[in-house]
Amino acid sequence: MILYPRIFTAIVTPFDETNNIDINSMIELIRFQLLNDTGIVLFGTTGECPTLTNEEKYTIMNTICYNFSSEINNFIIGVGGNNTDECINNITIGSKFGFNKFMLTTPYYNKPTQAGLEAHFKTICNKFKNYDFILYNVPSRTNVNLLPKTLVNICEECINVTGIKEASGDLNQMILIRRLCPKLKLYCGDDGLTVPAMSIGAYGIISVISNYCPKICNLIIERCNNNNYDGAFELYSQIDDIVRLLFSETNPSPIKFLLFNKGLIGTDNVRLPLVKMQDETNKNKLISLTNKLITYNLAHFI
Repeated sequence: MILYPRIFTAIVTPFDETNNIDINSMIELIRFQLLNDTGIVLFGTTGECPTLTNEEKYTIMNTICYNFSSEINNFIIGVGGNNTDECINNITIGSKFGFNKFMLTTPYYNKPTQAGLEAHFKTICNKFKNYDFILYNVPSRTNVNLLPKTLVNICEECINVTGIKEASGDLNQMILIRRLCPKLKLYCGDDGLTVPAMSIGAYGIISVISNYCPKICNLIIERCNNNNYDGAFELYSQIDDIVRLLFSETNPSPIKFLLFNKGLIGTDNVRLPLVKMQDETNKNKLISLTNKLITYNLAHFI
């Protein structure tokens, strides 16, 4: 039986003052996550994957293999893209570094039909029957929505599709996925929907805010798993305003500002076409809200 963490952090890619990858910050951020029982998604949207060169990806994967070889099963490699052959090539490269779990994003820009989505995912997953795949549905980024019936068709043929990161923001769609694919691990893809998603049987969350507070996120999930939804919501309510601010500008600019402000990464640099968090009022609110978490009884969960 495949064991997956309940929480995966969609980890940021730290950059230094010259906008090169800050490997030391990345190692420490990964260590921080693993020490708090949180898995890691590399090369996702939050990791600014479109701006990373292949050489930079190789450097990151090689660094992880060297520093975290015993934890390799807690990593998922994000494979986005609208070119099926390129996705296959990226999986082949990741597998050479020892990774065996991959997250496949719905293709962006070329707007495939449901039949196209089905063929895309089946082609990839059937090519790599010994690896595990989590599909990633994020219509706000890709402009296509992987419908539950299409997901059923994929899962019936590809038993190595073990989960989905559902970021449509539609609880009705999540409910239908749970009904039609009860064995599939449903990961909520929106931090703000963690508690309601868990209440309908989600397995966990692939999170942005867990870059900053993995312990709090784990405790929320733990309370949900113990059917303590009131307690889970009470705890989530302490970070809800922070979550909202993290998406007040394009992710990952706000979370990078927060991580830099708290000393978890060396700079809050992002790569063009993104820019650093701009709104000074919201930046001050983030600082104030996170300082309150540290001041109050949640301090030991940061």
